[in-house]
Formats: sequence, C-alpha cells, structure tokens
Amino acid sequence: MAEYRPAFSQPAPIIFGCGAIAALGEQVREMGRKKALVIFDRGIEDAGIAGKAIDALALAGVGYVAYGRVVSDPSDAIVDEAGELAVREGCDCLVGVGGGSSMDTAKAAAIYMHDPGPVRRYILQTPPFVDTKTPVILVPTTAGTGSECTTVAIISRPELNVKWSAFVNTTLAIVDPELTVTLPKYETVNTGLDAFSHAAEAMTVRAWNYHSDLFGEAAIRKVTRNLREAYFRPYNIEARSEMSLAANWAGLAFNNPVTHVGHACSDAFSCHFHMPHGLGCALALPETLALVAPVVPERMRVIARAMELPLTGRESGEALGKLTADALRGMMREMDMKSLAALGISRAETTALARDVVENHLSEYCPVDVTYDVAERLLGNIYDTYA
Repeated sequence: MAEYRPAFSQPAPIIFGCGAIAALGEQVREMGRKKALVIFDRGIEDAGIAGKAIDALALAGVGYVAYGRVVSDPSDAIVDEAGELAVREGCDCLVGVGGGSSMDTAKAAAIYMHDPGPVRRYILQTPPFVDTKTPVILVPTTAGTGSECTTVAIISRPELNVKWSAFVNTTLAIVDPELTVTLPKYETVNTGLDAFSHAAEAMTVRAWNYHSDLFGEAAIRKVTRNLREAYFRPYNIEARSEMSLAANWAGLAFNNPVTHVGHACSDAFSCHFHMPHGLGCALALPETLALVAPVVPERMRVIARAMELPLTGRESGEALGKLTADALRGMMREMDMKSLAALGISRAETTALARDVVENHLSEYCPVDVTYDVAERLLGNIYDTYA
C-alpha cells in the first residue's frame, strides 16, 4: 500500500503552444479586467517580446501600462516601484513577461497591491502565504524557472544580502515556445539545467509526493532528450517546445515539495557572486544529487532511468549518484557551461558560503542533514569536480 504523502496542487490553468501569447488580451478581457501593468526587462523589450504582449492586450481592447525596469534577482525596491505604479495608474491586473525575475516581480507586486507599502514586510526567511486578489498572468520567455506555474516569488533583500520569498495567488500561465527561440546559448543551457534541478530536487526532497514525481520524471526525460538540440540548433521549434514543456512540468513538480540544498547553494552564489539563478542551480546540481543519492537510492534510480543511463539494476545509491553526476557534468562541458573557477571565483570564496547554505530554509528539506561540515564539503566538491 502506498504511504501517505503531502498534497499536490496546480496553482493556475496553463495555456501552452506556439503563438499562445496572442491569447493574452482575450484572456484578460474574459477576467473582466480593464488595465494591465505589463512587467518585463530591457532584454525582453529589445527582443520585441514585450511588444507582442502589449499588442495582444491592445487588440482585445485592454488598457496597459508598461514597466520595463526589472533586473536580474529583483530587489524589494523594484517590486515596490512596480506595485506603486500599478496602484497610481489604476491597473487591475499584472502581466509578467520574461524569465523568473520578471515573473517573480509580477507576483510580488500583487502583494503591494494587496497591501500598499514596502513588500519587505512579507518577503521573509520563512516564506508567508499572502492571499492576494489581483490577477497575475505569467508569460515565460525561458525554458527553465517554471515560475509561471508556482506560487513562490523570490525577491532579493540587498540590505541583508539574501534572497527570501513569499507565496501568492497566481491566475494564468501562457507558455509560448516561440518566445524562447532568441534565448542566447548560455541562457539556454543554464535555464534548461535549472529545470532539471527543479525536477530532481523535488523528487529527492524529504516531502516528495507521487503526483509531483510524475511531472519531475517526465521533465528530466525531456531535458535529457532535447536540451542539446535546443542549444546547438536554437531555431528547432520542436526542441524548444519540448524544453518549454519540461520547464513547465518541472515547475509543477516542485510547487508543493519545493527544492532543497542545491537551490540553497544557488541562492548563496547569487547573493555573493551575482550569478544568474539558473547557472548556480546547474553548477550545484551534480554534487547535490551525489550527496543525497546514498540515502534515497530508489529515487535516484528513477532519475537515472529518466536520463536513459545504462543500468544493471544492482547499483548502490552512491554509484547511482556518481553516474548521474558524471552524466550531468558531461552535458555541462558539451555545452560550454563555465565553472566557478572560470568565472574568477576561488575555492576559498566558495566554501566560505557554508553558513549561508546552512541557514537557508531550503536546506531543511534536504534528505541529508545539512550541517556546516556537510555544506562546506558540498561546496568544495562543487568547485573541485567541475573545473
């Protein structure tokens, strides 16, 4: 008999397919909303993607205000600025277009609209749930974060040099793979392995659940089969579509179980080295799986099979961890992912982040107890095994 596991939920409906962004205006109008704040960054504007979203709103007769000042790892000040603009302009919904930074800004701006004032009151080390009412529509332009189908908003608190979170309501995800074809190669691999990390950590977390596992396993299989093709032939729309599905499914996989120590490492890299979230997750991924594999061997066997690795069925958890870690590092090298050393970061700087990793709430969900010694050893292994 299957054991009791935590619940699974899907935060919002998902519209998927090439050209799906054209449905944005009609969907907003059907919600009875009149004016949207469209949130994006400069790169999304320069790529013409923000214009596609705005055109879809205008065609449906929905008013809009543009906020294009999002930056990587947005701070609470950015969120406050976007939220204040929405309130001042009388917007009644939020549209986040871009990677995780734009989508998280849109989610957190809903907190400002719920309770105007500094959002740092809600962006805390132990994430609260804020019952926001403003519709939030999310349109990803990368195949990585899966933020469009999770309730978490991750926001930087620069005065503390940390990234903390809050959970909010979301309303609709529109996933259009065509929006990812202009993604640079380095972002394609970083975000693709970010999706892998979401799926794999969700499957090895303490509070995994059966339904999340279905999405996680399927996401890993799609990343394994399609990331290289999307990297080397970026205009292959089939590969881009499969990667968009993989990222979306990986988001569904970790929405309830959450992630664990690999993401804690990435948060530390982001805060101290100003490293993109996806790159940090990707660099931490092989050694994170090697760390947990001995205590969750059957979970790792499912991951290794989804990666289509040759198995005898007699491998120990440690062996499975080495197999998966080696395969992931091979993918990283094949697609020219830079190491910590190549980024100009020293080993001492890396292992000095052990305290940050231990104090990150995500480490509590790791099936291995993350003590200071464990964190320091993990960080050292991340540095040493991928040079």
